[in-house]
Amino acid sequence: MKLNRILASVAWCGAMLSAHAQATVLMKPTPLSGAQYPALHQGEYDSAITPAQDILGFDVGQRTATPEQINELVNLWAQQSEKAQIIEYARSYEGRALHYLVISSPKNLANLDNIKANIAKLSEPDSLSKAQIDQLIDETPGTAWMAYSIHGNESSGSDASLAFIYQLLAAKDPKVASLLDDLVILVDPMMNPDGRARFTKRLQENRGTAPNFDVQSLLHSGAWPFGRTNHYYYDLNRDFYFAVNPESKGRIKAINQWFPQLMIDAHEMGALDTFLMGPPREPLNVNIPSSTRQWSEVFADEQSGAFDNKNWPYYTGEWFENLYPGYSNYAEYKGSVHILYEQARTAEDGVRLHNGNIRTYKESVDHQYVSSLANLETLQKYSKAMYKDFVKNRLAHIDPQGKYGQRSFVILPTDNTSRLHKLLDILDLQGIEYAITTADIQVSKAKNHLGQVKATTIPKGSIVVQNRQYDAPLLATIMEFDAELKDSVLLEERQNTLRDGSSIMYDTTAWNVSMMYGLPALEVPQHLDRSLGEYQRPSEFGLVDKEGAIAYMVDGASDASVAFAARLLEQNVKVRVLHKKGLFDDQEFNRGSVVVNKYDNAMSDTQLKKLLDQTAKDVKVQALAVTRGLGKGDLPDIGGENFKLLTPPKIAFISQNGIAPGDIGSMWHLLDTELGIRHSHLNQEMLSFSDLRLYNVIIVPSRWYGELSKSNIVTLDKWIEAGGTLIVNGNSAAQLASAEEFSNVSLLKASFEKAGEYDVALMREWQAKQDTIANAELVNANTVSASLSFPWDKGESIKPMSKEQLEQWHDWTAAFMPSGAILAGRTDQKHWLSYGVTEQLPVLAGNVPLFMTKQGVDAVVRYGVMSENKQAEQRMIGWATVPQGQDLYVRMSGLLWPEAAQRMSNTVYLTREAKGNGQVIMFANVPNFRGATKGTARLLLNAIVYGPGLGTEMMIHL
Repeated sequence: MKLNRILASVAWCGAMLSAHAQATVLMKPTPLSGAQYPALHQGEYDSAITPAQDILGFDVGQRTATPEQINELVNLWAQQSEKAQIIEYARSYEGRALHYLVISSPKNLANLDNIKANIAKLSEPDSLSKAQIDQLIDETPGTAWMAYSIHGNESSGSDASLAFIYQLLAAKDPKVASLLDDLVILVDPMMNPDGRARFTKRLQENRGTAPNFDVQSLLHSGAWPFGRTNHYYYDLNRDFYFAVNPESKGRIKAINQWFPQLMIDAHEMGALDTFLMGPPREPLNVNIPSSTRQWSEVFADEQSGAFDNKNWPYYTGEWFENLYPGYSNYAEYKGSVHILYEQARTAEDGVRLHNGNIRTYKESVDHQYVSSLANLETLQKYSKAMYKDFVKNRLAHIDPQGKYGQRSFVILPTDNTSRLHKLLDILDLQGIEYAITTADIQVSKAKNHLGQVKATTIPKGSIVVQNRQYDAPLLATIMEFDAELKDSVLLEERQNTLRDGSSIMYDTTAWNVSMMYGLPALEVPQHLDRSLGEYQRPSEFGLVDKEGAIAYMVDGASDASVAFAARLLEQNVKVRVLHKKGLFDDQEFNRGSVVVNKYDNAMSDTQLKKLLDQTAKDVKVQALAVTRGLGKGDLPDIGGENFKLLTPPKIAFISQNGIAPGDIGSMWHLLDTELGIRHSHLNQEMLSFSDLRLYNVIIVPSRWYGELSKSNIVTLDKWIEAGGTLIVNGNSAAQLASAEEFSNVSLLKASFEKAGEYDVALMREWQAKQDTIANAELVNANTVSASLSFPWDKGESIKPMSKEQLEQWHDWTAAFMPSGAILAGRTDQKHWLSYGVTEQLPVLAGNVPLFMTKQGVDAVVRYGVMSENKQAEQRMIGWATVPQGQDLYVRMSGLLWPEAAQRMSNTVYLTREAKGNGQVIMFANVPNFRGATKGTARLLLNAIVYGPGLGTEMMIHL
């Protein structure tokens, strides 16, 4: 009876609350001057085309349309209008469709195949006569790719696209009809539906009854992880080069079919700004054709005129440069004129400006809408002249005497086929041709990643990419080792650095694909065209069995071997990893190779082989049977200590407020796309209340802001001591290196009190790798020598800096840290973390923490590669000794001031140290930057999958 009374009371309360909610009426807000803006569409429109307001429930630009509403509208309009066709080009990770609409006159739409064929002919004009070229240009409409809101929380672009599409399809306006006669307009209305969905949901949650114009309110500022990025927190406007995401792959493939003459990209910037339009300022990538820059000025002149007519403020250039090729302006390298729109961000409902005026959301939409129409009118005027420049440039790209006529890029042979094929995927997507060498090729000059130029033999099995191709500018930008910077740009950058620490570089200054992927390569100053054949990718994956097999092995050079191990471990297969290169059944296996012994696994032979075969096919490797466990000579035997038994990883990420979305997103994506194994995301605010015994790997990404709390550090400390593997990136690692009694890793500035000890540790590492013995002449002496050489001995001319001098040196050089350069890393090839990476590893670095290590901490990767130079004397660089007969190479690509090169030399990028029964692994930077730094990403994969088995004691599960 008592329970019944309680239930009845609860029901009554619920009914009262429900009735109260139904009776509640939100108060109408008080009127506010300046908060209104007229409708964007004025004039007469075709009644057969449904106005957007009928679907949205509000006028275009009055509020932010959701992805569902945008998709509903564009599909409806494509059905209703004879002037539009809709094409789905990709699906997002969350399953949302990405479309572009082809908008033109009915006559042009009926002739699209011929129009695309004409454009294809113009893109490869070498076999055409001048008369044929002129005829094709005369017959071919201009093309424009109009793209909106690649950043999901920069919403006004997509809403402007709705106004723009409706105007083109429904307006009874002779100017619009003329545009559609002369142009094929390709409208990509929503480039990031997943990010927009996250953003519009937060808008809905933060709306109040009255419009809010305060830029500091949640409505305008948003909340972590914000709507800018896609599902895995990738910035899609940095992905047009690496094409990691399906949105990018589909879009690039679609754009490349059209070679659009114009490409606009509608963005937003700071809320209290105005409007930025092209052209960009320096630094400009030298591979962008000069004619493209000239046309950019023409478009800017007419777009600015449209703004002047409306009395709207705007500016060009200022902070916007075009050096990095991963933006949507990648199309410039293929012949497009690219125009960036940067509208001051105006989330619902509007923004109160410094001058007291209100800029409504609808006005911000109008800015992008008017810009779109103005750019089309300019293209209509100049399309034919632009086609002529396009053809002229394409012919210049294949001229043997031209800029690109005598240069080739070579990817040297590698056992890491999975990574090589990812690089070739990029070339395939962009339509870049390559071949494989069928014999050794001697060349008189070739430059390697360290910038060393010498005569070289290019081995058989190398990939050759000739720069003399139609898409030579894009190819050069992707493959050349350095982006050329003008002296004037360098001077301005250095002046800014010294004056106030600012930079004119908007993004990273290095992005060479072979370096990012950690694959050795060469630049050759000639057109390699002999001993070449078509590259054939292997197509047979799975189990390769033999009679009498005792084990199955996947070579550890391939990154996919880690996925093979991880997926088997998750299915309770006992897996080992080969720590030293081996030879079994006359087949060489690299260290890090994955081994499944029948002896370890109790399941039936049939069941085991079925599981191995399917897993090998899933990750695209061959699992080779081994029938003999005896290694030749000193090579490892299959039952020896070099076959390490692995522990299945149980993985968690620390997530939420303060964590850098790009870092956690790229690692999350890595696990989901390359391993496909389970993992959890933990709210850092609840970490001290979580049962961490469920995990043996915890990853702390780098941070945007804030720090781990002291209680969280204590919690992690206890968990590590019990046997956990903690992986920490970037400034999160810097915090833990500075935390009291947490780590023996030190930050550079905190190490100067004991600089000599760190130098001795460095020399110990160096001598341990040498093929000669220090004091070798005294090894067999019977008497004790009073005169020995020690690492701390310096030449008479060398005087190490004092602590005060080192601090002064540190503070000066710290100002010159790179915004994104590729440095040469030297790896410990006897450490398990370096499986699958070369001894010389390119490392992308910015203004990163610099780690120092002594005995007790493994320095797995250091900045700087030693190279023999017999004339070089022993010398000091900062705190560290460079041995006699050696030069230290640090910079590979990008802007690295000599002060920064000194400061970073010999510091550590990747550390590993034991702590109790567990271990701490620290990366100085983001190891899987934009999903593209495949070399350092392999280090991360090793840490995650192999760490619990190779670096810790067995955890006790209660």
